[in-house]
Amino acid sequence: MGLSSTLGNVVSNLASKFSGSKAVIINAADPQNPIQVQFNPAEYKITDSVSFHEEERRGDNEPVVTYSGTSSSTLNVKLYFDCDEIPSIATLKSSIQNLMSLTDTPNPTDLINSPILKQIDKIVQLTKIDGDEHRPPQVAFVWGALQFAGFMTSATTTYTMFDKSGRPLRATVDVVMKGSNIAIDQRKSPLMSPDRTKARVLTEDSNIWSIAEKEYGDVREWRRIADANGIMNPLDIPVGRVLKVPSIND
Repeated sequence: MGLSSTLGNVVSNLASKFSGSKAVIINAADPQNPIQVQFNPAEYKITDSVSFHEEERRGDNEPVVTYSGTSSSTLNVKLYFDCDEIPSIATLKSSIQNLMSLTDTPNPTDLINSPILKQIDKIVQLTKIDGDEHRPPQVAFVWGALQFAGFMTSATTTYTMFDKSGRPLRATVDVVMKGSNIAIDQRKSPLMSPDRTKARVLTEDSNIWSIAEKEYGDVREWRRIADANGIMNPLDIPVGRVLKVPSIND
């Protein structure tokens, strides 16, 4: 999966640092502080697919199938988190200090907090919408030859081991990412662009859905273009036709 130019440069500059080490998740908004996974994944899956539209025809047993474009690649990877990993010297010192500072009545926060929860929360936050960008941050999953850029569409956490207080000690996080070629430095929200009416010529490699995706950032906005051009059947638009793409404010 190709990286967008800005994030691609960041990954290239940091490639030597990550070479031969654990997988990392890079947030384009904070590329200097990548999230390093606790354990490298045992496997990952990349799915590529194409989209088709079917239109039933009266009196015909077979529908008309029209190719409508290539879907973005999808990355599925399972990440593992475990408090039982051999601790570092710094971690041992911190644990001893915490034990020495315990009173007869433990702080409820100390019972709830878990080393893995903080790391998992960093990943989950990548699914949240940024108020300024009107979308989640663009991220890249980098491990060896794998450099997958896009948006994290889901992060499903399963807790599998607990201590006596109910604090999570072991968990897995199933991460799903949707590939994207949107540039990192693109600041306009799809809901605000375009801010003026445009004209686009339908080519053999495009259709009304791909134009809507490119101009509005939402394939479902094809109806806006169809209404503006008096189109009744989106599957019956001749190549070469000039389509009016109205402003999102119209």
